[in-house]
Amino acid sequence: MIGTIERIKNNVLLKCSTLNDEIIAHTLKEVIETRIYRFVEEMVSLVLNMTLEEAQLRNKVNQIISNLITKKIKRKLFIDSLALQITNDSFIEDYANDKITLDNIKKKYLKELKNNKNSNQLNMTEDLNLTEIFEGLEKYINDTIINNVRENTVLTNSINTLVTDFKKSLESDLSKMIDDVDKEYMNILINELQEVIQKDEAEEGDEIMVEELKETNVIEANSKFEKYDDMTLFNKMILCLNTEEEKLSRKEAKLEERKKEVEERLSATNKNIEANIERENELSQRKLELSNREIELNSKLSEAEVIFLNMKPLIKGLSNITSLNNGGSENE
Repeated sequence: MIGTIERIKNNVLLKCSTLNDEIIAHTLKEVIETRIYRFVEEMVSLVLNMTLEEAQLRNKVNQIISNLITKKIKRKLFIDSLALQITNDSFIEDYANDKITLDNIKKKYLKELKNNKNSNQLNMTEDLNLTEIFEGLEKYINDTIINNVRENTVLTNSINTLVTDFKKSLESDLSKMIDDVDKEYMNILINELQEVIQKDEAEEGDEIMVEELKETNVIEANSKFEKYDDMTLFNKMILCLNTEEEKLSRKEAKLEERKKEVEERLSATNKNIEANIERENELSQRKLELSNREIELNSKLSEAEVIFLNMKPLIKGLSNITSLNNGGSENE
């Protein structure tokens, strides 16, 4: 039973940890993004004359508060994890020792978990108050929006009220999310207790049935053996041994045959590998030769260019001489 209790504790701990990861990755992100979307939509409709860019404002609000809220919730889940483990372990042990029922767990779990959270075992606290986080948002709204409409007192008050309502709504959503997570913790615990303990009870029943079946088979076997004399039983035993030996011999022959097939395949594979290595070496040699030829051709091309550049003045001089000769003939 001790092994069963520890297995349940580990399973519950792992599943609760996985649930926390899912909450951070999906649920929390959805809560924050939904509230930001509504807030920005209402803000844009409130200050129509400013022609606010909704997408730009939404990104800025998300940038100011999202990461801070996520860190806050991660810290809270971490601090609450010790209280969660103490609560789960206590209920698991009591249920395994028949001190409580599943109905008792459903009635007492949430209250007990809340009490353990409030007992502050780690000397660390984390609430869901977003006042400090919203100071950055309030400053941004004041600098970029309120300063442009400060003459309109009614509009200014409406904007401030909208920010305050946004904060309260987000705090309420986060509180509900944590409450829902606590209920999921309870469901994980109850499902694990039902699954593991019922399975163990079924396995114990199976073991009892197997033992009874073994005893029955022994009795039946003894009654069958009593029908034969010792010599007959001896011959039957020898025959059985011979039969088993033949089976083993056939299995050994099959294994030997498979071993030869594997060795042949390995040999063929090694030959292919050697051929590929040789082919790769030949390609590398050809590549080196081509590279050397390219270098040689480039060198000759450079020499030809130098010769051509040296010949250009000579060709130009010869051309001038020809022109002078032609000119002299015409004057004469």
